[in-house]
Amino acid sequence: MLRILSIDGGGVRGIIPVMWLTHLEKRSGQRTADLFDLIVGTSVGGMIALALTCPRDGGAPYSAADLRHLDVGSVKKIFPRGHGADRPSPPSGAAAYSAAPLQEFLRQVMGSTKLSQAYRPVAVVTCDLVHTQALHFTGGGLDQAQLGDTDMALAARATSSLPRYFPAVTYTDPGGQARELVDGGLAADDPALVAYTLGRSLPQADDGVLMVSLGTGTSQTSSGLLLSSEQTHSTADVQGLDRDFSMVLEGPGQLVRESLRQLLGENYVRVQTRLLPGTHHDSDDASPKNILGLLATAEKMVLETSSELDRLSHLLQGR
Repeated sequence: MLRILSIDGGGVRGIIPVMWLTHLEKRSGQRTADLFDLIVGTSVGGMIALALTCPRDGGAPYSAADLRHLDVGSVKKIFPRGHGADRPSPPSGAAAYSAAPLQEFLRQVMGSTKLSQAYRPVAVVTCDLVHTQALHFTGGGLDQAQLGDTDMALAARATSSLPRYFPAVTYTDPGGQARELVDGGLAADDPALVAYTLGRSLPQADDGVLMVSLGTGTSQTSSGLLLSSEQTHSTADVQGLDRDFSMVLEGPGQLVRESLRQLLGENYVRVQTRLLPGTHHDSDDASPKNILGLLATAEKMVLETSSELDRLSHLLQGR
């Protein structure tokens, strides 16, 4: 059976799936990359997917426990601005953050390792603004015809460069096409259907598919990808626009999840939770208070899915 892990986007909320995977590793006694045959992610989920499959000294990849310490220690450097009204506004059309801290962090984690060197088959979603295309970087034995082989660190930055936050990544594909790559969440914040499609090319899929899809927490107003919380309460027109964005951003994911439930039945496991009160959905809120809220939310998700964790820890070890 093909065992697939899919991880949503969500900026600093990526702490939540990392914590959940840490508990899965504890219960199974294995690294995440040894529990799954294919790992796919979008945005921060893509960064996590790449790190979990990036070989280190001796060939073993990072564990989720390793990433937990890296994530918590680095997010403040990557997102140094305040939250809400305290956040300085960048010039019109400019990215809110420099890409330098993110790029340096990814280089420290992944070095110059190529996608083709990945410990496991891996894929991350990105979007090309110039040609309005949704694309994916692949490695670890998957077909690389779409974007070719490149550094895992570059692919990680491309999948997570949300235009509002970071500048686009300039990249030339194997055919000589110049591209401006940005966050894959613009096309597939939940990349599970991409993961399923790519997985069908792997031989293990002949014996069926087990999909574990990890969310990064939801809230009552979870569409803050394009509009900040202070903007969405200014006028009735803007509030209506925010509702439209909510449908555009969340609707496709809902369809993906329903389709996979019909395709895979009980072999599709969706793990998601509601953020605790006072914890912000904003992808860049790296304030100490919000980080503590996200960690507490992650523990809540672990408790809510404890029996599922036990079941999966045994099921994923079976061949």
